[in-house]
Amino acid sequence: MASDEDYMAFLDKANKDPNEGYAKPASSGGAKLEFKATGHGAQVPAALKEATQDAFYVSDADEPFVPVSLKWDEGGKGLPNEEEFATLIGHPNPSSANVELQDPADWDPQGQYNKILEAVRKAGKGNDVRVYKVPKDSSRVEYWVVTTEGKGKDAKLVGVKALAIES
Repeated sequence: MASDEDYMAFLDKANKDPNEGYAKPASSGGAKLEFKATGHGAQVPAALKEATQDAFYVSDADEPFVPVSLKWDEGGKGLPNEEEFATLIGHPNPSSANVELQDPADWDPQGQYNKILEAVRKAGKGNDVRVYKVPKDSSRVEYWVVTTEGKGKDAKLVGVKALAIES
């Protein structure tokens, strides 16, 4: 008859991690890079909520547009540069984020996202609109279509973002 200690040893062994002792894969497969789209207590403009109801960015995976509203002390310069933008969305390494700036007309040459662009312009009361392309991994990028709302310390970066899978 087995003792209590033998039974406990059996249970401990049965409950061990089956991958224990094996090398772990590189960290790229584990945690996914997620960026901040709305700041604490941020109000998303109604035009953006409405425009993103049934809007999808067409790529290898049709992903929905998500409203964006982040506090942005624009200091009179309007939209952030690439590194400032990466910092604003919470990128873990802003200086090497490889963010690319795009003109909205280059991002949407066929005009299929006019409703989205108009909603962003409306939310920013006619301020400049810019597209930031933020790589997440080798095939996934996020497109952030944003503008500024307000001036100075009370300003916000508002717009939409969508995930694209590009093979």
